[in-house]
Amino acid sequence: MKSIKTIVAITSCTIMLATTAIAKPNLPLPAEEFAKVEKKAGPAGAFVAKENFPKDYFLMPKNLPYLVGLSLYDPSSSNLNLSKGQIDAILKIKKELMTKAIDKALVVKKLELEVVQKISFEYKSIKATELHPKIDEIAKLRAELTKLHLNCIEQVKAVLTKEQYEELLDYGVVNMF
Repeated sequence: MKSIKTIVAITSCTIMLATTAIAKPNLPLPAEEFAKVEKKAGPAGAFVAKENFPKDYFLMPKNLPYLVGLSLYDPSSSNLNLSKGQIDAILKIKKELMTKAIDKALVVKKLELEVVQKISFEYKSIKATELHPKIDEIAKLRAELTKLHLNCIEQVKAVLTKEQYEELLDYGVVNMF
């Protein structure tokens, strides 16, 4: 019985690896574009090991899907069989979102670095309560960024068919259980 389970497990892994090896993204990752965004973002803060700009500045950077990336650049995205019109529409959504998101994220980052500077680098610094209005402003801007992200999700979903979206969820949902 144990050997049958082992064979089934090995076969399942082999099929998954073969499927992944065959899958191709709809578009190659835009490395040049990433480099431009990274340059515009500037250096990360002193307490940041690795910055993912502008995503790190959203209110909810971890739990919402990034449908542009999943539909265009994920290794399994070719399974969606997107038309040229759909790809062009998603690229247009991306361009509009990224411009707004980068600009707003830069403001958030600047404000956050000001807070860090004022309270972290000297033993005697200003009172935390003096920074509360700036924190409220950061929270408001992060919420606005997340609203942009939600609008992007809605717009990309509108470009996809129900079947394409279900396929995207099949390969895009990670660590569900």
